[in-house]
Amino acid sequence: MNAEEFSRMILNIDGSIRFSGIVEKSGHLYASVMREGLDEHLKGRDPEISFSQSAYIVDLRKMFTQELGNLDFVIYIYEKVRMISMPLKDQVLVLSADISGDLDDLLSKLKRSVKEIESGLELRKVSTPLDREKLEILRNLFESGISEEMIADQLDLDVDTVKLAIREMSKAPN
Repeated sequence: MNAEEFSRMILNIDGSIRFSGIVEKSGHLYASVMREGLDEHLKGRDPEISFSQSAYIVDLRKMFTQELGNLDFVIYIYEKVRMISMPLKDQVLVLSADISGDLDDLLSKLKRSVKEIESGLELRKVSTPLDREKLEILRNLFESGISEEMIADQLDLDVDTVKLAIREMSKAPN
């Protein structure tokens, strides 16, 4: 199961889930689905900021694993929505859910669903070929010393695609 299929499966495990996505440690969202017919609460750059914060907070909280055990979820409960982040392999599952409904039941469904398929889960997005213009921009950004994570964010790509493109460029004769 790839990241897009997984995001859709998560959306379908409970009717209160509004949005489901996979975020890299860099904060780059590379697979997501939103329940149709709903208005987005966050607009503009706010979703990007939220994803980056979620990835950072999950990564930061992992430092307490030895003392507290494995991190299951980071949950923010707002007046309008619940925001849930769940570490998943080396990414983060992010989702939002309506405020109504049983939170413990939702978390139980999430944990059970992820555990059932985790071993066969391939979260890396299937990369698409990059056109010449995007490759040239990628090359210029890389040669100017910008990190792979920042390049991925700038070009709306996942980090693995950027790394692969850089490896291929370094093999190709100039």
